[in-house]
Amino acid sequence: MASVTYYLKYRPQKVSELDSISVRESLEKILKSKKIPHAFLFSGPKGTGKTSAARIFAKAVNCLGQRKDFEPCNKCGVCQEITNGSSLDLMEIDAASNRGIDDIRNLREKIKLSPVKCKYKIYIIDEVHMLTTEAFNALLKTLEEPPAHAVFILCTTEPEKLPKTIISRCLQIKFQKARKEEVINSLKRVVKGEKLDIEKEVLNEISASAEGSFRDAQKILDQLSLSSRKVTLKEAQKLLGRIEELKPDKLLLALTEKDIKGALLEIDRIVNFGADLGVYVQSLLENLRWFLLKKAGLTVLEMEDEDSFLREIEGKFDKVDLLRLINFFSRAALEIKTSLIAQLPLELAVIEFVEMTPNSGGEKTEKTTPKTVQNDSPSKTASLPSSSSLSSDGDSLEKILAKWNELLMGVRPLNHSVEALLRASRPIKMDGHDLTLEVFYKFHKERLETEKCRVIVEEVASQLLGLPVRLKCILGEKKNNFEPKAEETPTVVEENILDIANKIFNGKIVD
Repeated sequence: MASVTYYLKYRPQKVSELDSISVRESLEKILKSKKIPHAFLFSGPKGTGKTSAARIFAKAVNCLGQRKDFEPCNKCGVCQEITNGSSLDLMEIDAASNRGIDDIRNLREKIKLSPVKCKYKIYIIDEVHMLTTEAFNALLKTLEEPPAHAVFILCTTEPEKLPKTIISRCLQIKFQKARKEEVINSLKRVVKGEKLDIEKEVLNEISASAEGSFRDAQKILDQLSLSSRKVTLKEAQKLLGRIEELKPDKLLLALTEKDIKGALLEIDRIVNFGADLGVYVQSLLENLRWFLLKKAGLTVLEMEDEDSFLREIEGKFDKVDLLRLINFFSRAALEIKTSLIAQLPLELAVIEFVEMTPNSGGEKTEKTTPKTVQNDSPSKTASLPSSSSLSSDGDSLEKILAKWNELLMGVRPLNHSVEALLRASRPIKMDGHDLTLEVFYKFHKERLETEKCRVIVEEVASQLLGLPVRLKCILGEKKNNFEPKAEETPTVVEENILDIANKIFNGKIVD
């Protein structure tokens, strides 16, 4: 007989056993009030307990046994039938495979029948966002005029795909990603029930890898305990790809020193070790994001207990470096999955970062000639005039002219569209902190003056010149020898890299 997996065996059976504190409190308030809504919407990420909470609610409103307050007794016939899935008054519908209008019409016909044993007939529709438009319209009619004995619980991981008319008819309970302590508490229940011998910090490692999912955390623990009742930290780290030898510390250190050779050798060591490169890059990006948020005066709660090494190198990256690295390695994380040579995207990210970083300590980088700007091609960039013909503040303008290529290369990884806009313009004045660009198209001027574009140029220019820079644009007359290619005209300003990082790693941030 096959053994039952932990996440099924230790599924919560009472409201008090729900691991999500916010959900537990919400259900307690509803059950204590004894005012039962006719429709709920349980929304949240996978593995956070939506279906388990729906079944517990079904038992709580229908329990016939002796019980305390609102908790189901789990002993009466109704509770036991709901627990083992044999109740005729609990209907669970998978919307992914029953998504058509005929399925909902069939449900509408059956809903008129009175419950067999229970006070309420409970309809749990899982992944409800998968229903077709026609099915949603049919369901809406039922939600508007439901029988008194019917309660709907709609569950979804993508509530934004539901029509607003459906959401407005439901009491919404949001299931958030589980916090670290909530995941650990759910694991402790399994450890106690199975009488496992767990080394210290194992549960922390599992929690960090579960990405806020109770189910995933319990599946990892199940896998770790297959061969032995004793689970060591080393075994857990090996399974999760987080062993000490695979930390990104050495690569980060090489990047701070702009050491291409050292960084490439470290990547080669990681590959030869047999590491999961996806896990490795995720860990690397988590550290880079932590550095970036620290510079913004924010704190990532999960990273507060990090080792002292990160704190030592924290100040060695400036903000522009961090934005570049997050951009390069985010792209590498996607390319690893399809690359014929797994480590190649990582190696390219390292080389691209070091090569476009001015005055790097690694391999030789592209040099610029003072007082002139080396154009990629005559048709791409305007010929820059001499400083004497443009501004009396010659020294400051000469500096920006000499560093113009570095400015373009610095902007490129942050936003290709902004780089194209700069190539279609030319610096004509540097007055104190004010950098004035002559732009030859009204459309280009308007785009450069938007906050996202302006901030990118100002930050990179400030890093290069070592002083705060404010960007100003004026509309000039297009010269005959200045004709940027059509494909260089930007159409969309890319998202800020920090926004992308926060979408990838949805950590908790506090002021």
